[in-house]
Amino acid sequence: MVASKSQNLNPIRKLPVITLLMIGAAIIIALFPGWSPWLIYDRTAILSGQIWRMFTGHWVHFSATHLIYDSLALGVAGWIIETQKLPRFGWLCLLAPWLISAVLLWLEPQMRFFGGLSALATAAIVYLALFGLHDKAPWRWVCAVALLGIVGKIILEASIGQMPFATTGNIPTTVCVTGHVCGAAVALLFYAVVKYGAAKPARVR
Repeated sequence: MVASKSQNLNPIRKLPVITLLMIGAAIIIALFPGWSPWLIYDRTAILSGQIWRMFTGHWVHFSATHLIYDSLALGVAGWIIETQKLPRFGWLCLLAPWLISAVLLWLEPQMRFFGGLSALATAAIVYLALFGLHDKAPWRWVCAVALLGIVGKIILEASIGQMPFATTGNIPTTVCVTGHVCGAAVALLFYAVVKYGAAKPARVR
């Protein structure tokens, strides 16, 4: 009886802790702009040995709207993922930034700076939607529309070369389509490993 009460009185277990930590980190970095030069993805600095930037650069944003839109996208997707207890979300959030940055180093040699949670948000949305395709309607159709929306957004970004929603003020920037495509690919890889791998974990609903 005591154990049952203890479980019910533990609200932390119901919070999307991983999602809150990621968004909280982005907000803290935005509040202390002096940290950004040491954290942003900087190709020259990374190739000089500052490899932490491959991870931390995703939490640096170029404007308030950039931060808000990325945080909303990641926050909603992450909240649902953690509520549904989809497996390996923590590992996705830990490894995806490194994988995305590694691909950018390889495929985007002309891009010196990169920042923002949009690539990781793309990974989270695709990861959630792929699992949702196995659920019953109407959630299945919501997830199918989300996947189509990601594809359409990437095509639009490739066409106009800009973020369709967020702005970066006076900072000259272009959208990194490669990062978003890579985020979706990482999510697909994680989904395939979790869903069809040899050690398939049980999904808790």
